[in-house]
Amino acid sequence: MKAKNSIDMIHGSLWGKIFKFAVPLILTGMLQRFYNAADVIVVGRYAGREALAGVGTTGSVTAFLLEITMGLSVGASVVLGRALGRGDKESASKIVHTSMLVSFIGGLLMAFVCVGFAEPLLNMINVPDNVMGQAKIYLQIYSVGSVFSLIYNFGASILRAKGDTKRALYIVTVSGIVNVVLNLVFVVGFGMKAEGVAIATLIANLINAVSVVYILCREEDAVKLDLRKLCIDKKQFPLIVRDGIPSGIQGSVFSLSNIIIQSNINSFGDAAIAGNTASANIGAFLLVMLNAFYQASLAFVSQNYGAKKYDRIKKTVYVCVAYSVLLWAVQAAVVFVFNRQLISIYAPGDAEAIAYGMLKNIRVCLLYGLCGLMNTMSGALRGMGASISSMIVSVAGVCGIRILWIVTAFRANPTFEMLCLCYPLSWVGTLAMHTLMFCVMYCKYRRQERLTLKTV
Repeated sequence: MKAKNSIDMIHGSLWGKIFKFAVPLILTGMLQRFYNAADVIVVGRYAGREALAGVGTTGSVTAFLLEITMGLSVGASVVLGRALGRGDKESASKIVHTSMLVSFIGGLLMAFVCVGFAEPLLNMINVPDNVMGQAKIYLQIYSVGSVFSLIYNFGASILRAKGDTKRALYIVTVSGIVNVVLNLVFVVGFGMKAEGVAIATLIANLINAVSVVYILCREEDAVKLDLRKLCIDKKQFPLIVRDGIPSGIQGSVFSLSNIIIQSNINSFGDAAIAGNTASANIGAFLLVMLNAFYQASLAFVSQNYGAKKYDRIKKTVYVCVAYSVLLWAVQAAVVFVFNRQLISIYAPGDAEAIAYGMLKNIRVCLLYGLCGLMNTMSGALRGMGASISSMIVSVAGVCGIRILWIVTAFRANPTFEMLCLCYPLSWVGTLAMHTLMFCVMYCKYRRQERLTLKTV
């Protein structure tokens, strides 16, 4: 019998189930991005270009430091999905308690590093002097909230592993409203700048963390959380690390390449930083929608891999790719038609920043579907146990291509437009390698399945 608030991923039609799984994730991701974008919009409109650049330029640093721990949440989701797929409730419970304790420890480490070393970290990416003050205070306050952010993200990944994507949507709806209201109160009402939106985000993350812990504590199945049982299980933790660390390393190296890119963007001045920040926020909306199908690929493939239903793995990838392409077409049309209007939301009346933002939208945001497809294939590979191989391919493809482009083509022609092209080129190359790798692995497992049937 199917557990409450879960989806049976190993039986029945995939089209409807993946759609049911992905839609709440799309809405949740958009709401999360909305209240992150609210930070940028409120600062850009009421605190000026320097505060906007200060908030935007910290993104690559926080992403770099968060990725290792966030990678472990992917590992927890994969290992938990396999345990649920084979019906191993005892292991599932140990995975839940281990991963939630890891999220708390990881958040504390992140806060310690960013609060203590904020200025050196920002100096590494050449933050301009007139932006440094706003960037530093935002980074320090935001990083304290990373404790709550990681607890929520780990908890949400546990719920996704069993097919529950709706309750995360309810949580983010409430916290998002709180975040937007507090942004206006702190910035418009109290006259704060970057620190105001950072405090609002911290409070929203606290609401998310408390809510997801409350939900997990009231579950009645294998993912029920008992705070008295929090511990690092000696058997399950290595499995989480095995599948999670490659994802974390991959994400961190991605972020490192983005830090290099951000450093070059910063060299164009605060107008370029502000325009890039606006475009990056629009791109983040597009990416979180597409990543719903990455999460679907990861969850459905993990459970079917655990249940040894290899034919459903191929069907899962087909369905996720088809949905991704359809969503990409809609996104590209919206960005192309409303390019100026979208950038103007973040930097109203700033012609120079708008020009930079529009240029990046055309060169990068129109092609985000390629990134979505790349991630979908990566999710399938992780679900099949190829985390390390997927990491190697992704790092070599995405980071290698971007860095190579920067030190060759961009150095020969150092324009903002040329710098932007490193993104889509890296997605194309990595997507091709992921697809080839998936085909090889799938054929291998099907051959093993046929040999097993013959011997029986």
